[in-house]
Amino acid sequence: MNWHQTLPFSESIFFTYILVSTLLVWMIKIFIPKVIPYKYVLTTVTLGYILLLFTKPIQILVVLGILYLFLLLLRKYYKGSNIIFPMLLLALPMLLMKTVNIVPVEGQSITIRDFRDFIQIAGLSYIVFKAISLYIDERNNKNKIQFIDFFNFLAFVPTLLIGPLDRFQRFQKDVDNGYQNMNKELIYKGWENFILGLLFKFILAEAIRRLILANLVDDGSLLYHITYAYTYLIYLFFDFAGYSLLAIGAGNFIGIHVPINFDKPFLAVNPKEFWKRWHKSLGDWLNDYFFKPIFKDLTSRGIFKSITRQNIALMLTFTLMGFWNGFEFHYILSGMLFGLYSVIHNYYVYRCKKTKKDVFFGKLNPKIIRVLSIFILFNAVTFAIYIFSGNLI
Repeated sequence: MNWHQTLPFSESIFFTYILVSTLLVWMIKIFIPKVIPYKYVLTTVTLGYILLLFTKPIQILVVLGILYLFLLLLRKYYKGSNIIFPMLLLALPMLLMKTVNIVPVEGQSITIRDFRDFIQIAGLSYIVFKAISLYIDERNNKNKIQFIDFFNFLAFVPTLLIGPLDRFQRFQKDVDNGYQNMNKELIYKGWENFILGLLFKFILAEAIRRLILANLVDDGSLLYHITYAYTYLIYLFFDFAGYSLLAIGAGNFIGIHVPINFDKPFLAVNPKEFWKRWHKSLGDWLNDYFFKPIFKDLTSRGIFKSITRQNIALMLTFTLMGFWNGFEFHYILSGMLFGLYSVIHNYYVYRCKKTKKDVFFGKLNPKIIRVLSIFILFNAVTFAIYIFSGNLI
């Protein structure tokens, strides 16, 4: 038994826990739904996983408690309209984790090493992002947010590790509906997502990793880097999309409509569409809580033209995304590349609207333009993701 060594969807024991938990929730729904409210069952399932299987149960519970305390203090005492301070305060655990990641282990005191080990919590970035969105969305709502609702939202087991990122109001609506959401249609949908997730993550992604990536010889040649770049992109898609589908399916089993995260991303024709197809929940989060506030702040200051403000906000947003992935240079550079792609496309759209013509493709057939756009973006994404992998830098 792998006590305190099991991350979501990583080992057979976790899948066993999901099966047993699902059966438990359904048994309660069928026999004693009026005795035990749904949200308490959800809390029991979540807490059970954390205490029995999660890698660092005490640490994650401490962090959740700290974040809830920060939330209460902000809602009671912070009256400012600027959201930078609240975001930084709620992001403090994540910032500490990212910072100690880049501090060399050699020569550290035992205290620093212990802190480094304590703060390295799987899924912490996603927990922090959900805490930030909860605060911003609910800051004008005077109703108290109960700790049990806060806990269920931030620590929801299927999405704990790498999303998809949900929103509190949407999630809470499912929790409030509780047992009513649990029906055979959603179960069937859950099985479809779950089986497809197993296929993506444990068959296709694993086959690519073991048969191709693991056997590539780094001879420094251009062919090696090209092969690795395209193979890694496809591997990452199946691995990440597979995890998301497993999370969606597991949520569906117990009546939670986890947001869709991937939708044919390699058919996107521009960066904006790409982020509505690839890790969509993160793209939406970045748009709502980074891009819009930055653009709004620049607009309120009355500086720069609108197109310049948009481009600055885009560049800052994706650079911040790079820092969110980690403070290592390859993460930051990858984020900046995605920002550059978005800025170029945004300016291209601006010029097309201003001149009332396509300034790049001219009068080419729209179908040809679509094919060329997909091709260009696919290769640009491949390069940015290859930088992200750390294999080049």
